[in-house]
Amino acid sequence: MRLAASYVPILIARIGSGASAFLVVKLASGGKSEAGVVLAAYPFLEALGALIAGRWSDTLGRKKTLVLGYVARSLAMLLLAWAFYTHETPWLEAILNGVIGLTTAFILTASLAMATDLTEVRNRGLGMGGFEFINLASYGVGYLIGSALYSIFQGPAAYLTIALLTVFATPVFAKYLPETRPVAPAGGVFLLSVLPPSAVVLLPVWFALTTIIGLGMYAPRVLQVEGGGIVSHVVGKVGEDLVVGLLFIGALALLGAGAVFFGRLTDKWGRVKTFRLGLIGGLLALVVLNISLHFGLGPVESIAITAPLLFLTSAIGPSILALIGDEADIRYRGTIMGIYSVMLGLGIGVGSLLGGLVAAAYHQAEINALATAALGVYAAMTALHLALLKAYQGAFRETARII
Repeated sequence: MRLAASYVPILIARIGSGASAFLVVKLASGGKSEAGVVLAAYPFLEALGALIAGRWSDTLGRKKTLVLGYVARSLAMLLLAWAFYTHETPWLEAILNGVIGLTTAFILTASLAMATDLTEVRNRGLGMGGFEFINLASYGVGYLIGSALYSIFQGPAAYLTIALLTVFATPVFAKYLPETRPVAPAGGVFLLSVLPPSAVVLLPVWFALTTIIGLGMYAPRVLQVEGGGIVSHVVGKVGEDLVVGLLFIGALALLGAGAVFFGRLTDKWGRVKTFRLGLIGGLLALVVLNISLHFGLGPVESIAITAPLLFLTSAIGPSILALIGDEADIRYRGTIMGIYSVMLGLGIGVGSLLGGLVAAAYHQAEINALATAALGVYAAMTALHLALLKAYQGAFRETARII
């Protein structure tokens, strides 16, 4: 029950984040490049916030850090809703969206530290898989809610609605959330000084995944759902924006369900072997996606064909979290698990900027160009991972006691 309670803040925060991601890319002022900058401000500042939040969750306590992040984030969301109503200024929207990302890092990092506190080596893979499932699935639910709100309001009222929902949801968890903080370390430490050696080898792949998520978050700006038969029928019934939301939640739900399955597999089969399975699955998924789009299939059909390989890709997240969690010094666990938000923020930020640049450069084939960019990033980061694996021999080792 305590582990389940630690997931509640992420459930609420990521529903808001998912809805915000869809609405910000739709409501942002300016052209395609400006929209990419506004969207990227959130993850970049989330990466910065994680460096602070990890340390605070160790020294102030998980719960205090988390609640502080929620209060500040709620205020920033209300201000961004106001900016959408009263201004058409990309830089103001970028600043406020960045503040929302900064404060979200406090929620994400503290909640992940709580989940790590409440698991042991024998069940940590499953616990991290559960965290990934809640993180991804609730983000997808929020994305769908955001697309539905935009279909209804077609303007800033959609963002104001999700901001108010986030504000009123905060007390739901704050009163009952348990504190799991261990004894705080006496001296100050910085994230890079306490990272386990295996993290250095794994970070390129993590960065690749989150960059691809950033590219996917930009896609609604340019995505046109095409296809015949049932696809055209559904688009005609519910509208293209809602279909895009359904596609996004479908992909994230698949990844989330896979995270739980493969999280448990890391406990029984091993972290390293499960990670390598996901690494191969991710590369094959992107190759198949690009081939499908190249031969003229629509995004719905292409994603459907890619789905089984996308499921394999979900093995990467829980494997990395379990490996790092196993090796993390309990005194600095909040600081170390902050790497999750750092990589999430940096990758999504780069992906959002890259999405804007690619879409602006390839006017007639934006979706194909985004898919090609995703494959290029993944291939490059996989090559870097293999080079680091060779350079840091012995750093990437099995940590689970196979049960």
